[in-house]
Amino acid sequence: MKTRTTHRFGKWKHFCLSLTLSLFAVIAFGQVRISGKINNTGGSAVESATVTVKGTKFGTTSDANGVYAFTVQLNPGTYTLIYSAVGWGTQSKTITIGNEKSYSVDVKLSESLSKLDEVIVTGTSAGTTRRQLGSYVATLKADDLNKGASSNALQALQGKTPGAVITQNSGDPAGGLSVRLRGVSSVNSSSEPLYIVDGVIVNNNTPRVTNTQGSYDGGNFVGVVGQNRMVDINPADIERVEVLNGAAAAAIYGSRANSGVIQIFTKRGVSGAPQVTFSSNVLFNGLRSKLEVNQSPTKFGGTVDAQTQDVLSPNLTNTTAVTRYDYQDLIFRESMGTDNNVSVSGGTENTKYYFSGSYFYNQGIIRNTDFQRYSFRSNIDQKITKWLSMNLGLNYVNSGANEKPDGNSFFSPMNSVTILGNFHDLKFRDALGNLKAHGNLGRVNPISVIEDFKQRNNTSRILTNFGLKLKPMKNLTIDYTMGIDNYAQNGTTYMPPFAYNVNAAFFGGGTTSNDPTLNGYTSAATSNFFGINHDINATYTASLTKDLSSVTQVGFSQQYERNSYIMLQGRGLSNLVETVSGASTIIPGVDSRSEFSISGLFLQQNFKYRNQLFITGAIRRDASSVFGPDKRNQIYTKANAGYILSETSFWKNLGVSKWWDLAKIRLAYGESGNLTGIGAYDRFNTYVPSSFNNRIALNSSSTLANTSVGPERQKEIEFGLDLAFLDNRINLNLNVYDKLVNDMLLNRFIAPSTGFSSYLDNIGNLKNIALYYENP
Repeated sequence: MKTRTTHRFGKWKHFCLSLTLSLFAVIAFGQVRISGKINNTGGSAVESATVTVKGTKFGTTSDANGVYAFTVQLNPGTYTLIYSAVGWGTQSKTITIGNEKSYSVDVKLSESLSKLDEVIVTGTSAGTTRRQLGSYVATLKADDLNKGASSNALQALQGKTPGAVITQNSGDPAGGLSVRLRGVSSVNSSSEPLYIVDGVIVNNNTPRVTNTQGSYDGGNFVGVVGQNRMVDINPADIERVEVLNGAAAAAIYGSRANSGVIQIFTKRGVSGAPQVTFSSNVLFNGLRSKLEVNQSPTKFGGTVDAQTQDVLSPNLTNTTAVTRYDYQDLIFRESMGTDNNVSVSGGTENTKYYFSGSYFYNQGIIRNTDFQRYSFRSNIDQKITKWLSMNLGLNYVNSGANEKPDGNSFFSPMNSVTILGNFHDLKFRDALGNLKAHGNLGRVNPISVIEDFKQRNNTSRILTNFGLKLKPMKNLTIDYTMGIDNYAQNGTTYMPPFAYNVNAAFFGGGTTSNDPTLNGYTSAATSNFFGINHDINATYTASLTKDLSSVTQVGFSQQYERNSYIMLQGRGLSNLVETVSGASTIIPGVDSRSEFSISGLFLQQNFKYRNQLFITGAIRRDASSVFGPDKRNQIYTKANAGYILSETSFWKNLGVSKWWDLAKIRLAYGESGNLTGIGAYDRFNTYVPSSFNNRIALNSSSTLANTSVGPERQKEIEFGLDLAFLDNRINLNLNVYDKLVNDMLLNRFIAPSTGFSSYLDNIGNLKNIALYYENP
């Protein structure tokens, strides 16, 4: 009995002891709320700043007022809070946790003038700082993008990105833009960079669905420039843009990044009360300067209405009094527009949201041209568990434009300014009320083009992205991203059946015709695109020693695209008839379809030594359906290093650190590819069906298929210096690069006896060498 009693008492004693220790553990490891406000040195709130407890997974982001708050389980002791935001220097604050349940910590972030600690994303990395980069990456924040009124995100980059040349190819309000990062990268292939919006690889091709040129090359109409599809992205939704100029930065994308990469990140929600933002702008547009025109009161030879005979054999001995006109006053105008945006953002620690809507309308400076866009966006971030979070984004865009012929088109009103003699009264009408043709060879009246020609372009587009972030164990992060780009672009063109029939002169190769089957022209075209990409990446960080740390990344990506283009066209129209089905003569149209896929594996390794020396190496293997069997797999490598001299003890002992704040040396090497010059089925000999003696015949293409054709490959060496003086008040970034493009795709001519005239082959080289600097 005694023994039993002692045993029972022992059980109770152990139970009470365990309960007491558990209570102490709960008290010691209790819930602690940390809150505060994040401002910049000017006193303004810093939105979307990240706050984390160093060495843990706990943290949050600040709302539109710079306020943050989160609850964590921490033992009593001293901890370090890390504050960081894009464009601002990283700050750290020490906090001592005791018996209190709530702690308030405010902080002021200084602008990162040297930008060394600026948080950026390169390639498939989850995020890094500029300090660790061995190659140059340009970053632009929303404030820099929205300083000028622009409907196109790329137009907003003009003059703000070193090494980038951005030009507009069309005067239409939604006209095409050309972007060149570090020069031209190809002759026959595209030199446009790869565009990525929130992880979605977006299509920026410019198929022309309106036609006033009459020549089609299988993808675009010759001599005319279509809309740039980046016009679908609302600049007001953009948080920041990162431009990966060189191959060393873009090599992680392999065969798609020969011309660099432009990454666009849209705005996200932050925890806190709902924040409603509304903006409305009125736009005024006008011609910056006019060309000087001939003001002479006379002209040589002939009469005012003389055309061909004066051009081919002008009479230089006689003069005729004329009245001079400035056609620019008839073609151009002062125009207006409006840009309206509304957004709602907010959320909790676990759920954050951002919703926006916009309406943009802008008249072109050429009469009867305009562009309008309706855009709706939603971004949702959801924390599911401590180790799993997801995000979902959806962007719907509907846009429409009234266009006029542009570029080198025969009907371009701009061409008439410099080609037509300015002694014609372009507003004169005949008895039927039609405007007259003028000038040599029956040149079309530009006023008739502006008033009577109809070109309408409509686009409906959906961009959506879905992402998962997993943290299954300490120091390991797994990211999955799926992106979808889907749009339908419809266009119509109408040229009325005028008596002088300039259509016949252009399309038929002759002069004015009275054949009613040739009078007037109409077309209808549709371009459909669907693209989907999957990216999965795993990142593992490790501290190898006290001074040496490592980041290892491995990933897989897959992309699939499907395109279709259909165009119907006809001639011979009755009055008020604008449809192709109403044309008396049907012109052969276009029906083009293609699809391709590309996949890749990559491995990247980073080492950091004492926060001074940074070394990165990566390798990627790509496979694409457009390559022939012998070229199916492509290997790309990259390596870069950065060394910050100003962080060493040697530098501090020199005595210059008081006025010389930063000295960093960068060296990078990278390889990338370009497959845009290879069609989806170029590796096959194709045949075109036709009718012969009431039977179907197959005609071979004049281009011989080359099964050994491969992508254009780029190798680039980059050297850079980052310098800062006088408390970062003076900054200088110096970049030198040597870019060599091998295996350029060019047509090689062969003997006609082979049955073909040429074939596509990797036979050319192109080299770019440049030095440029940035003074932030």
